Amino acid sequence: MLFFLLFNIIFAIISATAGNDCEIENFDQVESIVKSCTDITIKNLVVPAGITLELDLKEGTTLTFTGVTTFEHTPWSGPLIRLRGSKITVQGTPGSLLNGQGELYWDHIGDKGPKKPQFMKIEAFDGSVIKNLNILNCPHHCIYIGRSDGLTISGWVIDNSLGDQNNFTGHNTDGFDVSAATNLIIENTSVINQDDCVAIRYGSNILVRNMYCAGGHGLSLSAGFNYTSYTENTVKNVTIRDSVIVRSANGIHVKTHADAYKGLIEDVTYENIYLSGITNFGVNVQQDYINGSASGVPNNNIPIHNLKLINIHGNVLSTESNNAMKVYILCGNKGCEGWEWSNVNITGGARSSVCNYIPAGYEC
Repeated sequence: MLFFLLFNIIFAIISATAGNDCEIENFDQVESIVKSCTDITIKNLVVPAGITLELDLKEGTTLTFTGVTTFEHTPWSGPLIRLRGSKITVQGTPGSLLNGQGELYWDHIGDKGPKKPQFMKIEAFDGSVIKNLNILNCPHHCIYIGRSDGLTISGWVIDNSLGDQNNFTGHNTDGFDVSAATNLIIENTSVINQDDCVAIRYGSNILVRNMYCAGGHGLSLSAGFNYTSYTENTVKNVTIRDSVIVRSANGIHVKTHADAYKGLIEDVTYENIYLSGITNFGVNVQQDYINGSASGVPNNNIPIHNLKLINIHGNVLSTESNNAMKVYILCGNKGCEGWEWSNVNITGGARSSVCNYIPAGYEC
């Protein structure tokens, strides 16, 4: 009996020690544990300034953040985290936090000031899930979803609300920038920031649902950043639904770059979207962007086909200081075709709507 008791005690000690071999608490453990483990915990990690937390995970890995992960400050481009893998699960425990310390970088000029790091770059495949992450104070763009297929992002909170203090010092703090992604879901997530809540630049078969967006530039599509590739200027089969946008410059924003190579936006649906306190445009579709700014001269190089808006409700501000407008549509010649809008009811605005293309089912 004594032998078996001692055996069980020794086995328990060995098992506990083995389990801790895959827990990261110091940065010098990262490389070896990521290479060797498939059940990893990152606990209260401090990431040195100017170094990317490289998480190139083995297939099927589960990685869990617990406690506070802190990224030390220095002017650089980042990313603070690079996350890759196939069939991976990345998750945060209740109360866990990834702190980018954006307040040490913000200067109200974003891209135009000293370098500020992108927070996280993701490339994930084959049913990967990244869930329940709490991101605090991204210095610059928060999440870049690059070449990915079959990824679900769920239950995140991105909180850059501190960037609205001290004379609105946060800038270019995009929530999710999406490029080259297919079969992507972003769901049940809150973004409080000072730029696009979601910006889809190219990709296909994308679903965004149950989003709460505050303080930024709305739910956006932005095609035409590439000057040589049709594929990289193409967005197809996107649905954005069941979401709320408050205190933002725009509600729904679709823009194409008039000076870019040819592309296409096709089969995009916004459905069940509620707007509140929008300061510029409730719905804004423009085909005139050049060098990142509206030029007033639209082009049809990236046509927008089959844009559906269904059950869009809410308000834009009516004050003269904001000069807001419910709907603004500026299309190039034959650049917009086959749009169907139904039950679009936006109130307020200090200016009348302007549309050079009239969607079926809507009176501008």
